[in-house]
Amino acid sequence: MALGPRDPYHRRHPEPRSGPVNDPDFHPVATRDEVRPGVPLRIRLAGRRLLLVRTPDDRLHAVDEFCSHEEATLANGAVKDGCIACPLHGSRFDLATGRPLEAPATEPLRVYPVKVEGNQVLVCPEPIDA
Repeated sequence: MALGPRDPYHRRHPEPRSGPVNDPDFHPVATRDEVRPGVPLRIRLAGRRLLLVRTPDDRLHAVDEFCSHEEATLANGAVKDGCIACPLHGSRFDLATGRPLEAPATEPLRVYPVKVEGNQVLVCPEPIDA
């Protein structure tokens, strides 16, 4: 199935929040209150489109926004048991490692370091080596 501009999973979405560019350090991208449990928050950092995800057990993760299978956005994906599911074909990814746990995806998502200072959530634009 080809993705087109009217398809709800196509890359055409409102621009995500932005952070600074060209700095390998951590950058503030949201407040902790803005990241609701189980609801991915779209962010842009150093030209990358990422999702900030807070799991029900209060852990924060930053991963690529798009599925490694057909590049559908994961922004509307279900978050459960430390994983995010692609709403297009059902691939599930471990939020901590980026590894695909269910087909059809076979390639992992990139995972980015996250830390919290006070109420501020910071993300490093350099992915964690898998």
